[in-house]
Amino acid sequence: VTGARLWSNGQDAGSFSADYFIVCTGGLENSRLLLWSNQRSNGGVVPNATALGRYWMEHPTFEGGNAILADYNAFEVDAVNEAFFSPTLAAMERLQIMNFGIRLIETPYPGVKSLIADLACTAPDMAEWMSSKLSQRLRCAAQLYVAWEQAPLASNQIELSKTDVDHAGVPRIELHWKKSEMERRTLLEGLRLFGMTLIEKNLGRVRIADWISNGQDYPTNDETAGHHHMGGTRMGTDVSKSVVDANCKVHGMDNLYVGGSSVFCTSGQCNPTTTITALACRLGDHLSKVVTA
Repeated sequence: VTGARLWSNGQDAGSFSADYFIVCTGGLENSRLLLWSNQRSNGGVVPNATALGRYWMEHPTFEGGNAILADYNAFEVDAVNEAFFSPTLAAMERLQIMNFGIRLIETPYPGVKSLIADLACTAPDMAEWMSSKLSQRLRCAAQLYVAWEQAPLASNQIELSKTDVDHAGVPRIELHWKKSEMERRTLLEGLRLFGMTLIEKNLGRVRIADWISNGQDYPTNDETAGHHHMGGTRMGTDVSKSVVDANCKVHGMDNLYVGGSSVFCTSGQCNPTTTITALACRLGDHLSKVVTA
């Protein structure tokens, strides 16, 4: 790469040249910018573009059910009074699932409301009827919010729209994103594992949401995802399945790098910011050795 054109407030703002270029525009826009640049340069920006825009991932996030607990104080909680559960590697291997995290959020109620909320775990229909008499929707003792890892699939990808462009004439994104059977299995088996753990430790009982137990479609009125955009310029050694190497350098290019969560080869279950920071430090350390004054 020898130069880049600038666009500001809907107008051409000139161009500039540099010895090194680093694309850091986010987990969606990195792929968009490189796809568009490749389109305009006949493949001159990302020579090995088979994986460009592909293996895009998110963290599916849904309310997975409720729990009735013996004592919420038995859990180690964070600054906002939430407890967190995640599986061991051995458990993931045994159950053949991906990583996940469950947030346990207490829903305290005073007096009779507390009794009805506890009833919601064991007799939900009765609890719903009693809640309606109070004109309130009372939950079980604790809510379970689940976020989990998504498998990197080439079919989950970012493409450029053929008809829709922004004010600068750059094609907008068309995102193709689906959750696989592995995601569904991870959600269900993860909640079952959490429930069995509570039983074994005599800490409480879990009621898994009906739509999960019955294999129904994901709800559309829930959070759906964690807004963690990952993949699209994936890191790896196989140029057919990745875009950048271990130093975030684009395969086949000497001076083009990509920073951010778009280089993640897998998504894990944790928020991506710490990993983004670690990769930024790695990239900075690498550039400090290759960039000469």
